[in-house]
Amino acid sequence: MTLIIPYVIPFYLFLALIEDSGFLTRFSLMLDRGMHKMGLHGKAIIPLVLGFGCTVPACLSCRIIESPKQKFLAAFLVTLVPCSARTIVILGVVAAFVNLWWALALYLLDFLLIVILGRLAFRVLPGESVGMIMEMPDYHVPSVPIVLGQTWQRTKSLIWIVLPSYIVGSIVITGLYALGFLEPINHLLAPITVLLLGLPVTTGIVFVFGIIRKEMTLLALAAIFGTTVFSTVMTPVQLIVFALVTMLYVPCISTILALAHEFGWRKALGITALETALAIALGALAFHVLSLVM
Repeated sequence: MTLIIPYVIPFYLFLALIEDSGFLTRFSLMLDRGMHKMGLHGKAIIPLVLGFGCTVPACLSCRIIESPKQKFLAAFLVTLVPCSARTIVILGVVAAFVNLWWALALYLLDFLLIVILGRLAFRVLPGESVGMIMEMPDYHVPSVPIVLGQTWQRTKSLIWIVLPSYIVGSIVITGLYALGFLEPINHLLAPITVLLLGLPVTTGIVFVFGIIRKEMTLLALAAIFGTTVFSTVMTPVQLIVFALVTMLYVPCISTILALAHEFGWRKALGITALETALAIALGALAFHVLSLVM
């Protein structure tokens, strides 16, 4: 679980500190009016912030939202938040081999999509919305046992869902490779990866690996091309398109399982299909536009 140690645990520790100090509650209150523009209230900022670490516990934390409509809407938007795995891809591909400004542009695009899709989904989804009712605690020095306990509870829920799915997913991918199914998958996905997105044909396999966890796309790219200097095998346009699609397409398998656990398979697969279609559409648009200007 190399993702948890360097990224998620410090993030959850910091979150527990500001939460137990009473600051996070006030932060939710300050953002309540802005969150209403997307049909949510201030409490939704907590799972959205959690999403920057890992989407799985962020989806589970949507339980704090009372309205079923707002709970599902928050979970949908959480899956679009650039988690640490997506950040690794954006920085490791775009910031490293194109420039930092294009990486920041991808983040800006992601945030705009969250706002726009949030407003649209609020109008489409059935159900009622409620206002925020939250007790306002006093500021105080965080309690070490409470902070450590909250960090462990969030990390434990992550481990119980993420670790088994990583193991099963890795076994499936390895089995497909051993049986010779990955090359046919490449050709099956070629109309999308090559014709629509303008990417090398082998990225079909790479996107399959990304379903397990997003940063595995980098490992797969390095293994397939035999280099970690991706600018020697892909153009700047291809690198940006690759990072954009990776950022938006199918949530990782752990997130899909978390969504299915909270909302059922129908809604989980619905979010997966919608985000995959969105990733392909925006990736194709980006490829054709960027090819004209870069």
